Amino acid sequence: MAQRLALGQLRVQKVRHRDGRCSYTIFDSANGLHRTADWYLSKYASTGSDRTYAYLLVDHLRWLEHEGLTPETVAFRDLQRYMGAVGAKIHMPHGAPWRVGKRPYQNDALRGAAACLKGFYLRQAELGINTALAEALNLKRMPTQQDKNRALLGHLKQSMDANPLAPKELKRRHKKMLPDGTREVLLEEVNSARDRMTVEWLSDGGLRIGEFCGLHLWQGRAAVCAAWWSL
Repeated sequence: MAQRLALGQLRVQKVRHRDGRCSYTIFDSANGLHRTADWYLSKYASTGSDRTYAYLLVDHLRWLEHEGLTPETVAFRDLQRYMGAVGAKIHMPHGAPWRVGKRPYQNDALRGAAACLKGFYLRQAELGINTALAEALNLKRMPTQQDKNRALLGHLKQSMDANPLAPKELKRRHKKMLPDGTREVLLEEVNSARDRMTVEWLSDGGLRIGEFCGLHLWQGRAAVCAAWWSL
């Protein structure tokens, strides 16, 4: 049966076990433990991913109630709208404003949310709940050379799991350089001339953070040398 969710009453709860372990689950202050979410999160308790997935999932469950939906009735198009509501570039109406006052998810968080949602609804389908949605999410793709390189027996891989909700992965110009567009975003956020200079020097000079932090030592030595030669 569908659980009645109350907006603002769902929360992430930290659970301390007798053996010292900690795990995370989702509680509804009106109805108690959210059993479907708890069953899903329990599989990640041993890896420590349950905390991250719990916060991603509680945000989604609150959105469902905000939209008048439940995990049993939500459709694939609804999940696409949700991804757009939290920051993904989706070419469709997102519905009423959501998460007012909070920043949209960045690319890594969006990919994490997509993985969380896919796993949650595939887990539900194991109980016979919303199997049509699970079929739309449970896609496969051909493995890339990078996939094969990461796998122990990559030459045997014939297919890889695909997630239709996940945004494209950002490609960096260089593994130690900022992604395109990051400099402009950082300059909008800084609130002092010093911080602005830091961003511009790191970007224009291609400096690693350790090299930048060592500049004050170089400047001090240069001043000593100048004083010596003036004698």
